[in-house]
Amino acid sequence: MNRAEKKIAVNKLIILLIFKEIDFPLSKAQITDIILQNNLINYFDMQQYIQELEESNMIKRIDNKELYTYTEKGHKTLCGLISGIPKNTVNLIKKYVANNKDKIKLETQVFANYIKKSDVEYIVILKVVENDIILIELKLNVVSAEQAKQICAKWKQSYFQVYDKIIDILIK
Repeated sequence: MNRAEKKIAVNKLIILLIFKEIDFPLSKAQITDIILQNNLINYFDMQQYIQELEESNMIKRIDNKELYTYTEKGHKTLCGLISGIPKNTVNLIKKYVANNKDKIKLETQVFANYIKKSDVEYIVILKVVENDIILIELKLNVVSAEQAKQICAKWKQSYFQVYDKIIDILIK
């Protein structure tokens, strides 16, 4: 194996190691953030590696969603070849995950997005998921992209207050 092939293999193992350490599904954006914040792989190569790992069934999308997880094949590959990842990189990933796991998990549980239906109609989709169970899902019809963006941003900051308020109103 030449140097370029070895670098590609190590970079793919780094991605698999991130999945192992996180131990829950991640979005492509989250994988990208972890890799770029730690200067592990350049953006374009990383995108290619994710695609190749998916094509080789080492990672997979969950229910055609935007979340990825690693497969048994990916796990076995990582376990057999983990010694190929430099120790300082392994330690860096472990430390980063230990310090950021709760924040990252929250990002996978709180969703806020919107869809443009027409020039004056946007559907905002807000959701909180815990252990694959939807705790709350709201769909709101608003008249502008600006409103949709504001609602999405506010939801991510105060979803728990909204959820508590709705439960309070419905129970009392």
